[in-house]
Amino acid sequence: MFGYLKRNKKIDTINENFISNSLRDNWYQANSYYPLPFALVTTVDEEGRTNIGPHSFTMPYGIITDYALVLITRHNSNTAINLQRTKKCALNFVEFDKAHLKTVVDLGYPGQTTEEKMADQNFSFIDSPTEGRTRGDNIHPPLIKEAIQVYECTLDESVDYHYNKHSTSRHFIIKLDNILLKESWHKFINNNNPVMPNLPISYGFRDGKDFWFTECSTPIAIPIPTDRGPKAQAVIYIANRLDDEVKFTDDACEKLTGVPKVFLKTVLNGIIKRAKEDGVALVDESFVDRINEERKK
Repeated sequence: MFGYLKRNKKIDTINENFISNSLRDNWYQANSYYPLPFALVTTVDEEGRTNIGPHSFTMPYGIITDYALVLITRHNSNTAINLQRTKKCALNFVEFDKAHLKTVVDLGYPGQTTEEKMADQNFSFIDSPTEGRTRGDNIHPPLIKEAIQVYECTLDESVDYHYNKHSTSRHFIIKLDNILLKESWHKFINNNNPVMPNLPISYGFRDGKDFWFTECSTPIAIPIPTDRGPKAQAVIYIANRLDDEVKFTDDACEKLTGVPKVFLKTVLNGIIKRAKEDGVALVDESFVDRINEERKK
């Protein structure tokens, strides 16, 4: 029913010619090799039943302040029908597990009702810890207990997901309301721990009979170069990811380019602490100047 990619010996193709591959439906998997993550999208139908839909096309869309994702699905999928009614969904991410992957493939079979597809699935549900999102109201879906990460989302109704009237798919923009992480992964990601989850990767439906998956090997870390591009950009990249409430202007970051890299986070966290004490949400050049003057006294 489904397969696992083996580690193939690298094929030397550097001197080979490129050959055009005629486009077919589902070109990303029928015509090419396109590895994708996937999420188990939970929604609720009119009878209050939870539906799980495996979706690979759940990609970041708004990433700076308008946090959102795009969700592409068949126009008549249970996910599409439920999302248009309730405006709510949850994207659940599970680690690599062969038993769960068998269930993922079964859940993705088109044309089944929620009752049919959920009869033999092996995931369990729990309530969301988010206030106002408890299941039971025929709107808010539960979370998958086996997930290590969940995105709780709301449909952005300001975007026309019917923009292509002839398409058999729907292109939903879903606003990211909340990111939930299991306790260990919450600790790891907020303490710069190099441990990474083993999230499965899908190579899609191939050979007309199998879905193919692979797991990650040990992730490697490659340091960001510090001798290329404007130095302020390196400071900006770090500064505006340290805190949800306090942000830095470009000019403020330019002032901090002389701070040795080893001390940069310490200095930034100190500025953030002071900004919160002073009720400042946006650290600008004058705020940095004022702190520097105070330190000189």
